Order: sequence, then structure tokens, then C-alpha cells
Amino acid sequence: MSGDAALDEWLGGREEFQNHLVFKTSGSSGVEKWVALSKEALEWSARNVIAHLEISDGDILGLALPTSHVGGFGLSARAYFSGANLVEFGGAWSADRFAGWCEREKVSVTSLVPTQLSDLVRCELVAPKSMRVIVVGGGALDEELQGRAIALGWPVLPSYGMTETSSQIATGDGLPLMKGWEARLDEGRLALKGGGLLSWVIEKKDGEFRCFDPKEEGWFLTNDLVGLEGRNLRILGRADRQVKILGELVDLDEVEKKWRDALGCPVVILKKRSERRGVTLWLLVQGEPCEINLLNRKMPGLERLSGWAFLDDLPRGPLGKIDRSELEKIHVEYDCAEGASGFN
Repeated sequence: MSGDAALDEWLGGREEFQNHLVFKTSGSSGVEKWVALSKEALEWSARNVIAHLEISDGDILGLALPTSHVGGFGLSARAYFSGANLVEFGGAWSADRFAGWCEREKVSVTSLVPTQLSDLVRCELVAPKSMRVIVVGGGALDEELQGRAIALGWPVLPSYGMTETSSQIATGDGLPLMKGWEARLDEGRLALKGGGLLSWVIEKKDGEFRCFDPKEEGWFLTNDLVGLEGRNLRILGRADRQVKILGELVDLDEVEKKWRDALGCPVVILKKRSERRGVTLWLLVQGEPCEINLLNRKMPGLERLSGWAFLDDLPRGPLGKIDRSELEKIHVEYDCAEGASGFN
């Protein structure tokens, strides 16, 4: 059911999970987590997206995402319920091979993550004439990247969604909510209501599984901070990526972006509880060791690091998204404020 033997054993015989599919989601909290979606919710979402994108039995849907992820599964479901033909991109990801495959198969609709789109643009690959819609999700879509992709003929539509909503809920420029979804704000956080919502969340902590229904009166409160302008969403960040250091609020995503821009390579900021500061910050860098001390001294005081380490590779999920649940297992050995930095 889930692809995880221990979880499947735990799920076995539990009636509440009958007629459900279970998808792993990394989220951003670092907790190992799965989402249980009913078959009814998945069908509702598929039919909703079909209507929004005007998918018909004349379309050819190109699957380039794993079906173990809700984005790949959702594309397969749209083909099934619309009668469109589904073709699958086999083998390891390659922008060159993908572009040629789309040309040969006359793909008209597909879904990609920003990293895949970036590869197409970086290689300056031109879209086939058959392509009419590319939904990009699984992460924020940079406007410059979108513009460069469109200039190469790739008809890109940004989207917003999550495993908990069975797929995308807002798709198109300005991220308009699709029909059937309701949205409201709760202290800046986005709350959602609609037929595609999850049934259960399953978490694993200290080797034990637990499940709970996070909805209240049919509403699911996300951790996303948004602006809501009519029925259009403006994504501002994550509530669970904001921490207090010496009583002041610090956005970990902003700190992460500063270090990523400064070093020119993938990085992750981890946090550690501190009695004096509230939270201390630790940096993981994917790449060769380089000078950190000098850059660290130039950072605002609240954003300065207490430690760092260099890794050959950051752990990633099937879509290339950094798996924070794996990173949280790395133990911080000692603070560099009291010596050298270090992780084991």
C-alpha cells in the first residue's frame, strides 16, 4: 500500500485505511510522514484538474514523474478518467531525451518539477508543437525561469498544491484556485476545504507510527503563509520555517537563500534548540569545503551560524526535493562558537 514494509504491516487490518492510497511526503518539518488519500478524493481531484486544463480523449499525457508521488499518480488518474492516452518516460531523467521523447510521442500535456524545467531551459531545448500545457509544481517556480521556458515554446503553467490535497489546487498565472476549492486565512496561514482533501496523516517518531485526522469541520490548515487576493494565491513562505532567535523572528528559508546565493551550491539550514538564543542555526553544504567563517561574520547577528558541514550529496526524494527528514538524523556534535564546527 505504501511501499514501506513496516508501515504496510502497521496499516494491515485497519479498516479506516480501506480504499485509500498512502503517499510519503517530506514536507519541511523533518518528521517522517505519510498522507492517506481516499480513492474518492483522488478521483475528485483528477476530474477537477481535467476540467480546469480542458483535457480530452484527444490528448496525449506524458508521465515523467514517479507514480509513488501524488503528482505522477495524479497525471495517470487524469488519463484514466478523461480517456486520454498515457505515455511513460522511461529511464533516468535527461532533458535531451525528454524533449525528443515528447516530439516522438506527440505529448500534449505533462507535469514537471522546477528542476526538470530548469534543465530544459539550460539546454536551450525547444518544445514540440504538440505540447499545449506543462503544469509545474512541487516547488516555487521562478518567474525568470518561466519566461525563458515560454520563450523556448514550453507552455508553462505554475501550480500550487500538496500531497494533502491530492494534487494541485491552484494552477495558472496568479495561481487562481480551481473550482470546488474554498480558501481562507488563519493568522496568515492558508486553510483549505474541498473534495480532494486527505483522510489521515501518519507520522513515525522513535520507531512508532501514529495517525490522526488534521481537519477541523472539513477545513485543513496548511503551514503555508499566503496572501489571498480574491481567489488568487500569493505564496509568502512557510510558517514552520520561521523561528525565534533572541526573541526576534527569523525566516529560515530566507537565510537558506542567502547562503545558497553566496556559495552557488545547494545548502540546507538546520535548527537546534538553545537555552540562551532560543535556536541556533547550522548549515549543510553540498560541495567541496570552502571558507565559511568570513561570510558568516558578515551575516546579521541573528542569522549567524553556530556550525556547518560539507556533504558530497544532500539526501533527496524521487522528485529531487531535499529530504529534510533524513537530514534531521544528522547529529550536531558541538557549537563552533566554542570551538570548531562539526557534525557527525
